[in-house]
Amino acid sequence: MKISVIIICYNRKGELSQCITSLLKQDPQADEILVIDNASSDGTEDLFADGRYPSIQYIKLDENLGVAGGRNYGIERAIGDVLFFIDDDALLEKPGNAFELVAERFERDKNLGIVSFKIVNYHSRTMQREEFPHRDKSLDPDREFETTYYIGCGHAIRRELFEACGPYPDDYFYGFEELDLSFRAIDKGNRIIYLPDVVVLHMKTTRGRMGDDQQWIYSYRNRLAVSYKYLKNVHLLFLMFVWFVKIAKLSSTVSVPVIGIRRFMAYRKHLERTPVSNETLKKIRRLKGRIWY
Repeated sequence: MKISVIIICYNRKGELSQCITSLLKQDPQADEILVIDNASSDGTEDLFADGRYPSIQYIKLDENLGVAGGRNYGIERAIGDVLFFIDDDALLEKPGNAFELVAERFERDKNLGIVSFKIVNYHSRTMQREEFPHRDKSLDPDREFETTYYIGCGHAIRRELFEACGPYPDDYFYGFEELDLSFRAIDKGNRIIYLPDVVVLHMKTTRGRMGDDQQWIYSYRNRLAVSYKYLKNVHLLFLMFVWFVKIAKLSSTVSVPVIGIRRFMAYRKHLERTPVSNETLKKIRRLKGRIWY
């Protein structure tokens, strides 16, 4: 089973170098590593100009396609049966056999579509609530379990899943592309698991990130888009209210969620409603997944 690593990068030259170093310390190595540069302006291309990474495919895009668009670009060009994603400001915890562990897990379970890794803060070496892929944050972080969504910072996906479910929504740009794919994956009979054996240290660098208000606007718009496409109207209305209050509180202004709603209403006409089955909803509820928030 071939493993392709895909890294989407944007203006994080130093962090990307650390990420690559950690990947190259794994044994056995991945079958390929692709770096998709979302039009960086910090000299990221210099890392690959002197031949220090001859085994890595570096592709610089003419424009920033965002997280979803950049991933789709890499997916189309990867050769692997399993696609291993890691953020450019993250690294594997230590030398080891991460790729072998992931390949073995997919080979053992033919219904396994997505593996979410254990994400730990690089500085504090602690897990952050928002990067633990389950609503119940009291679960043992060192125990494998089935879940209903995954964390973008570090995960792996069987290529066949994209062939069955389609790519990420290119126009999301930032936020909730993982939850969107999770709904489609589960609806097609794929399992999502949390695998703590693969540990990713996340530096959470502020460079390369949009401002907080823009992040919340995109997040709100895209969260509503996910609900509109896959869930029932009652879910959408509940989420619209809850997230309005949440984002108004976090951004300290009502103007940010108002912009988010306006952008969703304009975006909605481009969306197709393809609700997931009742069986899928039952499974998500049983696993305590993300429906009502």
